[in-house]
Amino acid sequence: MKTIYFTLLFFLSLTLAKAQSIKPYIAILKTENGKYKGILYKVDSVNAILNHDGEFIKVPINEIKTAQIRTIKKGYKGTNFIKVGDDNPDEYKINAHGKSVDKWGHEAPDLEGYASATVFSVVFTALANAVALPIHAINPNLARFNLNKIDENKLNELSYYSIYYQANPNVLAELHQLKTISSSFKP
Repeated sequence: MKTIYFTLLFFLSLTLAKAQSIKPYIAILKTENGKYKGILYKVDSVNAILNHDGEFIKVPINEIKTAQIRTIKKGYKGTNFIKVGDDNPDEYKINAHGKSVDKWGHEAPDLEGYASATVFSVVFTALANAVALPIHAINPNLARFNLNKIDENKLNELSYYSIYYQANPNVLAELHQLKTISSSFKP
């Protein structure tokens, strides 16, 4: 009975693992010759392949000094922080005295008050967005690899962030690695 449960659990987890979406990561590879930046496509024992604006760049592994991995951020959209204007045409109604008032009895702003509120709104929104944009632009590293000495473990860890590995994971190698880790914990 345990075998059946284990088999079902294994196939369920394998199905969920295959159903995961592929997430692209930005790689910044620093070499002696310069710096390469693009989406990390594939890492093998010879090259790291980056996709930079639809063009594939091969960077030899033995030339890479450091590799930084970052997430791709969506573009910043400015926000209007103060609502001014007639989004709701039923907001103001004419009262018995012939003045335009809202449902609480406050008079509608005249043209001069509306213009000053609009100028204040534009200035405040521009200042708030000017402060929020640099904060949004901060994109810290998820991982950093020093590849001065080529190490198979570092290359494997770097390849985890590649699109190719996410689409074609080496399940047997991962299972073997989990077994070695779990065997070290047993008394």
